[in-house]
Amino acid sequence: MSDNLKPLSVLAVIVLILLAPTIRDALKEEAATYVNDSESSHDGLPESWNGTQVLCVLYPPDAPHSKFNNGVTMIDTDGRTLGVNADFNGTGACVGGFEEYTEGMPFFLNSTNVTDGDLDVAYDVSEWGSYVHTIGGLNANELTGNFSGAYWELLS
Repeated sequence: MSDNLKPLSVLAVIVLILLAPTIRDALKEEAATYVNDSESSHDGLPESWNGTQVLCVLYPPDAPHSKFNNGVTMIDTDGRTLGVNADFNGTGACVGGFEEYTEGMPFFLNSTNVTDGDLDVAYDVSEWGSYVHTIGGLNANELTGNFSGAYWELLS
């Protein structure tokens, strides 16, 4: 048995070496298809949003949104649904296509306002700044479980 194992191992290594370029090309092609597909590019965001500002609200598996519970819904600046990325491992909504916001809170509030109340926001203002505690019916004070919380940042 051990006499047959060495030649089989050598043969397997040779086959892998010969197939490596084919495997590499197939992976490259799949990656290019993923990036070029408007429904899957830029981590699932539409290509028309490239270079614009986008707000994504992703819900925990234990507390999905009643409307955005099948993948991530893409919503344009006029409130129109562009599509749903059902392949994304999570649920929620992304509102995008905005430009020239320089402050985070006005961008946050204006982008959630285009959803006709589906992403209503409640927040408190203290000496530390604004604290969003509720978005789209999900209240941080009522959540329990093991999760890392939420964060957001305005990138330019």
